[in-house]
Amino acid sequence: MRHHHRRIATAATALIAPLALLAAPAAAADLRPGSLPRGADLALPYVEGTTIVDGTRVVVVPVKKPVLVAEVRGGYLVRDRRFADVVLVDHDGAKSRLPGADEDTITSPDGRLYASAGLAGDGVTVVTVRRVKDGERLGTRTFRSWVDTNIGRFAHPIDLDGHRLLIGGDGGRVVVWDWKRDTLRDVIDDKWHLQVGSLADGVAAGWTAPGERCTFTARLATPHRRLWRSCDEQVVALSPDGRRMVTTDRRVFLGFGRVRFLVMRTVTGRELGRWTAERFTDIRWETGSAISFRVDGRTSTAMVRCTPKRCQAASDPTPLPE
Repeated sequence: MRHHHRRIATAATALIAPLALLAAPAAAADLRPGSLPRGADLALPYVEGTTIVDGTRVVVVPVKKPVLVAEVRGGYLVRDRRFADVVLVDHDGAKSRLPGADEDTITSPDGRLYASAGLAGDGVTVVTVRRVKDGERLGTRTFRSWVDTNIGRFAHPIDLDGHRLLIGGDGGRVVVWDWKRDTLRDVIDDKWHLQVGSLADGVAAGWTAPGERCTFTARLATPHRRLWRSCDEQVVALSPDGRRMVTTDRRVFLGFGRVRFLVMRTVTGRELGRWTAERFTDIRWETGSAISFRVDGRTSTAMVRCTPKRCQAASDPTPLPE
């Protein structure tokens, strides 16, 4: 996973029929369900009502208000919008519990592993890597704020790639934990509060400090050499190849606040596209150059995909749920 609200940044292999032209990047295009030409169905799974639509597969989810957290091997991690706990729903719709899984759980690119963090006391975070198919614990690391300098009161798993886990601390320290060997490597020891990151692509974005609320991107190998900095935007998701990103207003508290505009940029900050809507949710990369998201209007909602120049509907509009 590439994002803190993570989640399903799997690249699609097939791309997409001709799209409808948008305005130049400097002018934001206002997107409304039903106003865009219909394109191919979305190549990623998404929630429609109480079902998950995954290509030709439609899975009825035994959850009242489902939110798709991640696609995994053999099924999906799903939570009820009203609660933080996450369950595994297989392709037949059967539900099972995964130990430690919650709304901030991240998964490996192949969908076999998941990582989560839990508070075990004041300033004590237990980070665990487990296997999806049976929840078996493969590695555990305990971080203590008074021992692990600048980790802070909580350590957040950001990206899981093979036996490496990228972790960002509330105190501004960023580390890579090799969970097989139980070793830590510092990326930066302070002042990078991560929003998103990719171990495979070696790039991340985060706040400079909690009070300053400015974001910068950098290579993990050279975190003090900033690629881009903004005090107006925050990063929502990195593209699967780590070359592009989606940003929004820094003042929005993701997961709770209403996202009304999105910007596609290179990780060095060059603007590629800009869009507005009543509300954007489920913001993900469908390919390295196309993003997908749910667009809510005043009465209807639909999945939409956009490239830097064009947008199209990727599902039929449906009424907004009550």
